[in-house]
Parts: sequence; structure tokens; C-alpha cells
Amino acid sequence: MIKPLRTPFVIADASRARWVQRSEQADDFVTLKELRASNQAHGHPTGVAFEGHTGQRFNIGERDAAVREHHLRFAEDVAEAINAETEAGLTERLVVIAQARMLGAIRQRLHPRASARLARTLSKDLTKTPDHELGAWLRRLERA
Repeated sequence: MIKPLRTPFVIADASRARWVQRSEQADDFVTLKELRASNQAHGHPTGVAFEGHTGQRFNIGERDAAVREHHLRFAEDVAEAINAETEAGLTERLVVIAQARMLGAIRQRLHPRASARLARTLSKDLTKTPDHELGAWLRRLERA
């Protein structure tokens, strides 16, 4: 008897990702593992300066670049985790769900073999959606 193909879903945003799959015991989806971005340094954000006696903040532009760089590093971490699973033969088919920028950053960093396993993508932030509510989004992507 052929075992049905279970599609793993990678749901990510700029600071966390989780691998979700349909449960073998029920019709719900369950989180298999999670990945979180490392915390940025404490104190004032990079690129923010305070001006003299008024205490008024001035953004000098470097903060946005630092935040973008942090997000891109996390996209690379997610892609590397997907690449490692693919190389180990753990993934036959995959769906990635993330915000548009994050989705593009992850896809750019996937190895060709992992890209070939990518069945679908969805530009949506579902990272905070509980497992029991994911069915409305994931069932239709599972079949395609």
C-alpha cells in the first residue's frame, strides 16, 4: 500500500518560522518544529541619534538598513534549514508561506534541489495563526 504524501508547510515571518504538517491522527495541522531569529543588541537601535538639549530623535537611515539585514539573515537561516532537509531526503514536496519580501528572500536562497521540491507558495503572514485554524488556508494548498 502506498503511503499518502504529506506536504510540509514552512510558515515564516521576519523573526520566526515553523514547520507544519497535517496530523496523522486527525484532520488538524500540527507544528513539527520552530526556528527563531536571534535577538538584536539591546540599547538604542542602530542609527538613531539624540540631538543636544532637546532630546529629539533623528533617524539617520542606518537603522532601517540594519533591520533589513537582520531579516535577510533570518531568511537565509530558514532557507538553509529547508536546504538541509532536502539534502537529507526528508522533503519530497514543500509549500512556503511568508510575507512577500520574506518569501522572495527565502526563495532566492534555496538550492536548486530544494527549489525543485517547492510545490506552492503563498504570500501571507500566518505565523501567529494557531494550528487548529490553519486548515482553512493549508488544505487548498496541500492538494495543488
